[in-house]
Amino acid sequence: MLCPFFSKCDGLLIIDPDNGSREFRAREDDTPDAMCDQILKTGVHRLILGFISGSAAQKLRVAGIDIRLGSGALAVDELVIGFDDLPAA
Repeated sequence: MLCPFFSKCDGLLIIDPDNGSREFRAREDDTPDAMCDQILKTGVHRLILGFISGSAAQKLRVAGIDIRLGSGALAVDELVIGFDDLPAA
């Protein structure tokens, strides 16, 4: 389930839709900058969030990450499959 608080979530679930692999990385710190830095370290190009502030979104967009907003009412797998249909953050 998506966490509605960007810097307060438990961590990152990294999913490779090509091979189905999943890896959870626990949150390193509870600040927006620390969460952005942790995301940037992963090398991901796509990100689904329940919420992100404008400044954090800008930092990630500048790094080339496609950020989409997902509903906590949907399963993570549904969000991943429907990524292109999710609204941009």
